[in-house]
Amino acid sequence: MPLHKDEIIECSIESLAFGGRGVARVDGMAVFVAGGLPGDVVTARVVKAKKRFAEAEAVSVVAPSPHRVKPRCPHFGECGGCAVQDLDYAEQVAQKAAQVENALRRIGGVESLSMDPALPSPAVWNYRNKMEFVFEQRDNKLHLGLRAAQAAGDKGLPPVVDIEECHLCAERDVEILRLAREFAQGSGLPAFDPSANEGFWRHLVVRHTALGEVMVHLITSDDEKLYGRAEGLGETLVDRFPELTSFIHSSRAKRSLAATGEKIEFRLGSRTVEEMVEHDGRQARYHIAPNAFFQTNTAGAGALFGAVREYGAFDGSETLLDLYCGCGAIGIFLADTVRKVVGYEISEEAVAKAWSSAKLNGLTNCEFTAGTLDGGDVLKGLPKADVLVIDPPRAGIHENTAQAILKLAPARILAVSCDPATLARDVKRLSEAYELKRARAVDLFPHTHHIETVALLERR
Repeated sequence: MPLHKDEIIECSIESLAFGGRGVARVDGMAVFVAGGLPGDVVTARVVKAKKRFAEAEAVSVVAPSPHRVKPRCPHFGECGGCAVQDLDYAEQVAQKAAQVENALRRIGGVESLSMDPALPSPAVWNYRNKMEFVFEQRDNKLHLGLRAAQAAGDKGLPPVVDIEECHLCAERDVEILRLAREFAQGSGLPAFDPSANEGFWRHLVVRHTALGEVMVHLITSDDEKLYGRAEGLGETLVDRFPELTSFIHSSRAKRSLAATGEKIEFRLGSRTVEEMVEHDGRQARYHIAPNAFFQTNTAGAGALFGAVREYGAFDGSETLLDLYCGCGAIGIFLADTVRKVVGYEISEEAVAKAWSSAKLNGLTNCEFTAGTLDGGDVLKGLPKADVLVIDPPRAGIHENTAQAILKLAPARILAVSCDPATLARDVKRLSEAYELKRARAVDLFPHTHHIETVALLERR
């Protein structure tokens, strides 16, 4: 019998899909249930019914899963920062590892695969080194916090929740958030409204490092007449938090909601902060700029980079080609085990910081180039390499990049991915010349649906 919208069903949740929804089977049809955990028996309301699958939201728990736990945060369920804080952490890791294996088999076409044991996060709470808080004007009031959880079937942008607690980040980060919210509310200036393309306050990004350095990056609209309010917030924060290493105010004219600035307008303290990643006796340091992407779990990054190092099995003679290298994080961490590191990244700012970080570590065998990997001269000019590292954005590697890799024909490829489905697609793209030998899920994001994967492909 087909399911219908708004129908109430009872079902048993078998597993967790990528994205955090429970997976049930009703008359042979897959039903993705928001709020359902593996082992639960729930009643659920169907919010979308298709021929091959349905989407639903849990209405009540008939029989709770043995893996259910009490959430730590009072905002859980309302705030969209966490998805599965009510699931035992060991089960979170097991479900994420199963998602990776399922994607590699189903999408990647990998028939013979024995996954290496998943690596859990070294810290389950307060692990995030960076938080992106968003301003919003709603009901004649300014809000600053995190986006609410998206209800099943809903579209559009969820409202901002004025969080007072967050157990993913440091308590000081939340204290900075509270003070910034109070200051902005008292400024008389509205938050940015993307639909009207007006308003001032946009994002507040708080970052801290393993070395104790703290950066606050405020992003506003580009109305120069109002910049004095942003400077006032910076001075207030520095006065209240003397440990603050850097306050950056940057402006953004584009309507898009990315938490990145386009032009630095004001600065107190350092231009960058210094981060350190360590694993198994190896340390690497990095200069992190305001807009830089860096793994948001510093201790977890050590585990991730250590897994890449293990899979690489380097003997010191290799030329390592690091595509989508960002600020050089992985290549710099591996540089002492190879002859040479050559990195490519589209962001010129990130490449500049990669050079700076290589110098910071006293490395002379690293070089980095800015350019797109989607096609053109950069792909044509890629040097021959023994080992290739790819750590692309969530969308995976471009088709032109995949073809360039096949022509380069490195002996080994070390693939790092934050999306199991696009990793599996890329493994399939390369399967004509490469065989997947090892894979391991690495959890850098406890209580969320995100998961990293490290995979080793060897030339056939």
